[in-house]
Amino acid sequence: MSNDLFRLVHPVSEQGLVEALRDPHLLEVKPVDAEVDLSGFDAALEQLLSSDVRESAMDGALVEPLHRALRHLPESVTTDMRVWHWFCLVRHHDLVWRRWRGSAPADPEDGFLSGKGHRPVPAVRFLGTASINGHGRNTFARLFFAAQRLIGSEGEDYDLVRRLFTSQELHLGISDREYGLLPAVNRVLTSELADLPDLRVRAGVRRLNGLGGSICLDLLDEGEIAGLIRSNDEEQSA
Repeated sequence: MSNDLFRLVHPVSEQGLVEALRDPHLLEVKPVDAEVDLSGFDAALEQLLSSDVRESAMDGALVEPLHRALRHLPESVTTDMRVWHWFCLVRHHDLVWRRWRGSAPADPEDGFLSGKGHRPVPAVRFLGTASINGHGRNTFARLFFAAQRLIGSEGEDYDLVRRLFTSQELHLGISDREYGLLPAVNRVLTSELADLPDLRVRAGVRRLNGLGGSICLDLLDEGEIAGLIRSNDEEQSA
């Protein structure tokens, strides 16, 4: 595959999604003015496609090579949803189907309906929106921004990022809230909650969300944030 990075000239709406997926080559694109090396991502993708890796395990396999390929780009590029639309609609639409459905449907419209042993894929997995919530739903943007907030553009240790994607409940809990923009909160929540059952993850996320109205979380260090999470865990266990 080419190392060139593109963006759509016009973003795709939910109403136009099926037609876009039927004929992605008809979507008008333009190159991003930046040097990007996607070879590492493509190699990881090729290995994944030849394996039995499915569903959430795909996130852990792809998050590092995707983030490494794009982390040097300016925010004006990474927050442009037309770039992520290009990834999901043009370059890797089959991967989106595999991640959320298991395989590509005979016709794209079928992929958004239940039946034949498959669950419907929400349109937001292809599209997303230019918000923290929307970044957390687009299949590729969610990987990039999670890594960016956990380890930043200079980070080298992706273990914590991969741990986050072992808990879909935690990832959604973080990406649905404003405090998900705070790197320290991301790191603490992932360290403290990623390996716990969903009910305890939900409780920890709710606890921090409830305190956010009375405490400036961005003024706390990671030890203080961890203390808030642990106090809630102790209350649940009592």
